[in-house]
Amino acid sequence: MRLLIFLAVLMAMRPAFGQLVAPLTTSDGRVACIQGETGIGRPPAWEAVPDPQALGGWALVETAGDRTELHFPLCISGQTVALDVDATLRFKPVSGTAARSAGVVLRAQNANDYYVVAANALDGAVRLYRMQGGRRAQIAAKDVAIATGQWHKLRVILKGDKFQAFLDDASLFSATDRTLPVPGTVGVWSQSDSVTHFGSLLVAPPS
Repeated sequence: MRLLIFLAVLMAMRPAFGQLVAPLTTSDGRVACIQGETGIGRPPAWEAVPDPQALGGWALVETAGDRTELHFPLCISGQTVALDVDATLRFKPVSGTAARSAGVVLRAQNANDYYVVAANALDGAVRLYRMQGGRRAQIAAKDVAIATGQWHKLRVILKGDKFQAFLDDASLFSATDRTLPVPGTVGVWSQSDSVTHFGSLLVAPPS
């Protein structure tokens, strides 16, 4: 409920933005984004954990450890409301028996209505989903090796109805979808019992 109310306020404001870091943690080790959840399972449990390789020395980690397949914790940044965006997420998969995922949420209207591009080190793929009414629909996917225990860079460019996805600067796929043509917020996304260090989320207008 807190996430739904917060997003409603942000959508009413609709600020313009330039290049910025979407805060995930604070300098004193607290969670800086708004926690939410799509699907079922335990409430999300996002925490800031020390990590010298993360921005500011703190990484954001979801720690509930819920193996439910349809369990998708979110943490939404309130800094950006945009239609078009160039977003880059630094992440490190650590563990997980059901998934080892890290995702970038785009154009979020609420906890059940958004796009997400998610990298899963366990099954070796990056996928673009449209989440609508809390249900996933896959739009595009690419099989790619994603090493556990190493930092990676997931970049997504969304302009109009066109998506481009990159992993570690390598182009993965382009795709088109017209079902969410309105501005929304950005954030990060996890799945099931994934333990992933989210190091930073940089957003900018696409060129």
